[in-house]
Amino acid sequence: MLAAMAPLVAAQTAAATPSANLAAASLSLQLPDSPGSMINSSSSQDTADAPENPGEPQAAPSSQPPNARTKHSAHLAMTIAPNEIAQPMSVHEKIVGGAKDSVSLFAATGWVFSAGWTQLTNGSPNYGTDKGAYGQRLGAAAVRNISQDIIGNCLFAPLLHQDPRYYIMGRGNNFFKRAVYAATRTIVTRTDSGHATPNIALLAGDAAGAAITVTYYPAKNTTFPEVAETFGGSVGGNAVGFVVTEFIADALQYAHLKKRD
Repeated sequence: MLAAMAPLVAAQTAAATPSANLAAASLSLQLPDSPGSMINSSSSQDTADAPENPGEPQAAPSSQPPNARTKHSAHLAMTIAPNEIAQPMSVHEKIVGGAKDSVSLFAATGWVFSAGWTQLTNGSPNYGTDKGAYGQRLGAAAVRNISQDIIGNCLFAPLLHQDPRYYIMGRGNNFFKRAVYAATRTIVTRTDSGHATPNIALLAGDAAGAAITVTYYPAKNTTFPEVAETFGGSVGGNAVGFVVTEFIADALQYAHLKKRD
């Protein structure tokens, strides 16, 4: 009798197996995306599909963000597009990325505007208002900004395990919300693990850069109140820079200088 039932049991098992597999597949399709599932799916790919440098930010291969951008400049390399999946930076990447960004075209544009404003208002550093004074201000702005960026991004960011990159909020949010978010990145940043934290690296870099100005600013601008004012100006300048970074891609698109993502 057992021998007679064996074919029937085998047939039922064979029929049930596809159904079970179909149910399992259906269940897996209903599960939400998660970092774990992304890691598991990426590990099953061919070795040839793996990124050459896993330490750099990589977008998910199966879901390329529609507005992810190719990093064409040193400054863009230190920004993360909306929905872009970025891996934590290594110490080497923070040092190299911070150093390149400190002398990027974006940074140099900031020096020009900073020197122009203080020339127009005859502000600190007080070199006067002639043509030669503008050149001195431009050089001072370059030294101050490079020193504070190097100290903040290349020294304090690795020591404090903070992410020196700027994460763009992007379209889909109103202008005011984006502007406030950008400006407050001077005091709020992310840890390497992605948690919000006070931006000690940036503030410490700005403070150190302001302190160093006593070695090359005019004597009038080397007192404690003047150095404190320089520090405040650096923090404000960084806030303006973050706001510009938040909106510059949109502005270029509206001006028809950049293809819309």
